[in-house]
Amino acid sequence: MKFNEINPKHRDKIPTEYSPDILFSLNRSERRKNLNINYHEKKFYGFDAWTVYELSWLGKEGVPNSGILYFSYSSSSKKFIESKSLKLYLNSLNNKKFESKEAFLSLLKEDLTNCIEEEIELEIAEKPNDFYPADQTLDTLIIDTGLIIENPNSLKLQTLDQPTKDNFIFSNFRSLCPISSQPDWATIRISYQGNRIEEVSLLKYLASFRNYQAFHEDCVEIIFNDLMRRCSPNILRVQANYLRRGGIEINPVRSSEIISDRIVLRDLKQ
Repeated sequence: MKFNEINPKHRDKIPTEYSPDILFSLNRSERRKNLNINYHEKKFYGFDAWTVYELSWLGKEGVPNSGILYFSYSSSSKKFIESKSLKLYLNSLNNKKFESKEAFLSLLKEDLTNCIEEEIELEIAEKPNDFYPADQTLDTLIIDTGLIIENPNSLKLQTLDQPTKDNFIFSNFRSLCPISSQPDWATIRISYQGNRIEEVSLLKYLASFRNYQAFHEDCVEIIFNDLMRRCSPNILRVQANYLRRGGIEINPVRSSEIISDRIVLRDLKQ
C-alpha cells in the first residue's frame, strides 16, 4: 500500500506554510474489525502517548523557538493520528509566528483535536522524561530457529499452573509499517498477574510479529488481546516504546484496569 493511497493530501515536499489540512486520521473501529479485535469500553483501557523532539516555531519577532511536545489521547477515541501526516503538519508550523508559546499550544490542541475528534492532553517540555528502571528481559533467552513467520501466532503462548505477578520486557521487537513496509523497532513491556506465562513461549510469540505489517497501536492491541484470550491473566498491561521516526515516538499503552495517569517514561534505547 502506498502512502498517497491513504491520504492524497500528503506530499513528500516539506510544506513551507501552515497547513492543518495535512493532518490525517485512521478509523479505530475499522482497524479493530480488520484485526478481529472485539473492543468495547470495558474490555480494555489505555491511551496513545506521543513524544515529538523536532518541534519548532517562531516567536512574534521571528526568533526560532523549540521544545519537546508530549501529547496523548484515549484508546477509546474513534480515530488515531497517522504519524507521517503529523510530521508534515508540524513542519508546516516551523515558519509561522506566534504571540506566545501558549498561543502555539492552543493552535496545536485545536488542530489535533479536530483531527481525531477527541480531547487531547498536551504540553511542551524543555527536557525529556526519565528512563524506566531495568526489568526482567526476554532478550537473552535461547529459542529454536525457524520460528519467524509472517503473522502473529498466539498459539505459541503457553501458561503454567503457577500463580504469579511478573514484569517482562522485550527490547528487540520489530514489526513493519503497513504504508512503507519499513521496520518499526520497539521495546515491549508486559506486566501481569495470574498464571505464569512461560517465558520462551512469550518470546516466540513476540518474535512472530517480525514481518507483520501493522500500525504501532494495532500491534499493542493484538498483543493485549492475544494474552487475555490465551493466558487469561487477572490483571494485564501492555506497552510499546517505539524508537523515534522523524523525531517522533509513539508509545501505546493498553490495560485491563483504568489508568490514572498518562506518564510514559523512556526506554533506554529511546
